[in-house]
Amino acid sequence: MKKILYFLLLNCGAFYAQNDFQLSHFMFNEVTFNPAATGNSDKLIASLIARKQWIGMDRSPGTQFFNAHAYVSQLKGGVGLTLINDQIGYENALNLKLSYAYHIKLSEASSLSAGFSGGFINKKLDGTKLVFEQSSDPNAIYAQSSLFLPDFAAGLEFNSKNFTTGLSSTHITQSMSNATVYKVPRHYFFYAKYKIVVKDITITPALLVKSAVFKTQLELNTNVMYKNMIWIGTTYRYKESIVGLIGFAINKIRIGYTYDFNSSQLRKQSNGSHEIMLQAVLNGFKKNEHDYKSPRFF
Repeated sequence: MKKILYFLLLNCGAFYAQNDFQLSHFMFNEVTFNPAATGNSDKLIASLIARKQWIGMDRSPGTQFFNAHAYVSQLKGGVGLTLINDQIGYENALNLKLSYAYHIKLSEASSLSAGFSGGFINKKLDGTKLVFEQSSDPNAIYAQSSLFLPDFAAGLEFNSKNFTTGLSSTHITQSMSNATVYKVPRHYFFYAKYKIVVKDITITPALLVKSAVFKTQLELNTNVMYKNMIWIGTTYRYKESIVGLIGFAINKIRIGYTYDFNSSQLRKQSNGSHEIMLQAVLNGFKKNEHDYKSPRFF
């Protein structure tokens, strides 16, 4: 099973080409990959997510996310903190970043924000447990190694009462040409979503496109919420998986669960992926210039 896993990682480009993490609750957590989404609500929002990918495969990817952000009127923008711990095979990555987004009010019901985040990535690899077909491979790693690198991201986001769209880039100082097992190449994200309200039901279709140039992935999602309390949804991840979502809200706490059913060749080796989200929506800081906003589910 280990050989199968590493064969898949190498051929999918996830090991040496270093793709970014996967996130099925992306419509709740754009701040994770776009700093411009920082402070886009009139609440303090804190999210904790645990994801286990490719169940049934040895040392398959596992990721834990924490992010918290809020608008601070004295700073005329939002501030946030994101912490990501990502493990795949014998590799582990810890990513910590602080973000700030400057918000510009365009009208009574719309705004534009520009954001930037900075921090570091600590990549660790246990090469003592890797087996290479050629022992003389000059690119082989045989020892335990660790490297700290600075990490930066930037983006834009437009918000109106029912529509949101954003564009961002992560790891902006890295390029595909110098990507290594330690250096994650630059990634690009584009997303859009529109909220349709029919009495007690809110329907929100969403689109996410993410690319590292050598590989681009498209995700189409629709979530349906009843009375801002219960939601169900589905996502189609192009040529990769079909995702089911379900969740509910209790006072200021939201709990969500997703299951990814593999639609690719991985379904022969994996029982899918699980993801759990715990989100707290707390009273934020006063921001008169954005009174029209409400805490956003999607």
